[in-house]
Amino acid sequence: MRFRTVLPLILMLCTCRAPSPREVIRPGGETRTHVWVDAAGSGPGDGTREQPLRSLAEALIRPGPLTVHLGAGTYTGPFTLPEGVRLEGQGPASVLATEGAEAPVLRASRDAALVDLAVRGGGWGLEVGGGRVRLERVGFSGQRTGAVRVEAGRLEVQAGRFEATESGGTGVLLEAAPRAPESQAHAVEARITASAFNGPYRRAVRVRGAGARVELEDVKFFGPDSALGVDGGHADVRHAVAEGGKGSAFSVVDGVLLLEDAQVTGHEYALSATRAMRLEVRRFTSVRAVRAGLGVVGSKGVLEDVVVRDSGDYGGLQLVGGDLQVQRFRVDGSAEYGLSALHGRLRLRDGTILRVRSADGSAGDGLQLREVEADVEGVVVRDVEGSCILAAQAAHVKLRDAELRGCRYSGLAVDTQARLEATEVVIDGAGAAMTAMGQGELRVDVLTASGLADGLVWADCQGTTRVSLERVRSEDARGLPSSCVAGRAEKPAAPR
Repeated sequence: MRFRTVLPLILMLCTCRAPSPREVIRPGGETRTHVWVDAAGSGPGDGTREQPLRSLAEALIRPGPLTVHLGAGTYTGPFTLPEGVRLEGQGPASVLATEGAEAPVLRASRDAALVDLAVRGGGWGLEVGGGRVRLERVGFSGQRTGAVRVEAGRLEVQAGRFEATESGGTGVLLEAAPRAPESQAHAVEARITASAFNGPYRRAVRVRGAGARVELEDVKFFGPDSALGVDGGHADVRHAVAEGGKGSAFSVVDGVLLLEDAQVTGHEYALSATRAMRLEVRRFTSVRAVRAGLGVVGSKGVLEDVVVRDSGDYGGLQLVGGDLQVQRFRVDGSAEYGLSALHGRLRLRDGTILRVRSADGSAGDGLQLREVEADVEGVVVRDVEGSCILAAQAAHVKLRDAELRGCRYSGLAVDTQARLEATEVVIDGAGAAMTAMGQGELRVDVLTASGLADGLVWADCQGTTRVSLERVRSEDARGLPSSCVAGRAEKPAAPR
């Protein structure tokens, strides 16, 4: 009797029912269905791990929330991602593609996630029209127009790989709709971390419209003409490297750019800004810029701990208009100008400019300040082929605590109705310590000069040109008798 009772129980426990996709209850009570898809499967399958589907499209029509596990192989779309779907591949071997050259491979308008797979071909690899879309270890390559386009919603990218296989195109485009009433503006956001953009993209990341915002952290750009272009939007960049491009590595027009801990090698400009509403650059290095390390026009902001090495014929820093504060900067090796400023207001603090060369001898100035109101303190200028500091074209410059050495033409120079007020200046090795012409005005208090080839002062005393000297020490008194020069020089005290 005991055997008869146990046998039916054993048979019941051993009965095998047909497998089905697995349902998992997540914390919070959400039931998520897991479906397996394998393009190389031998039969039609039912979506279980043991009998996977062969078609991704078939898996995506199942009710969600849904996690789809993709085997190695190519899955040809295009695909529209339902809300809450999560696609998990097996790395670059799991490929989503489309046969059409213009259609996007993927479209997402609601929350979705892609993990460990590759997206190949298409006009766009992924179009995001809303919701929150997360990409983890996803690669994009072969797109004709761009990798990812975001028109609404939020994109999050972790460890992304973006490869341009032909010139032009965009890596990630954030494009906010034009603002109707401001309350109706669609926010477009992205956060991209630990990712790389390779190849000849025209722009690796582009942010367009006042409602578009991007955060970049630990991102590398090798080959794009421009790493980041901001047109009216907002970008916050931390820890970035860019090299091998032809245009401006980082650029902003009519928008906001916050840039911290970045290095650029090559490029026309390492950074360019035009009418930036807010510009903050900290710990930024430019090496071998073709034109200038930084070119800033009509912008307001702060540049701190900026280093420019071996820049081209537009100088180390080229500043036009706006209202800027530049502090703790260093320019080492530049053509024509170390720092040039035209128009606007400028505050310079604690800077060093070294080795400024000039192709034809007409420039080579360390600081060239024209039509600008400038407050300069704590600068060192050495080994320049022109003037260490030149104020010209109605500039008004206040200078304090400057060390000027190896100024081939002049230490301090004023021209064309400029006014330069200098105090606590050391000049060692110059053509002339000071030059004045073109109705410029030079006022100096506490200056020490030595090693002068052409004298202490050279002045073209026509019109209202004036030089006023107080507490000047120099062995060389040449130029003091000029009619527009007031003051005298004392010999330095003999060393004990």
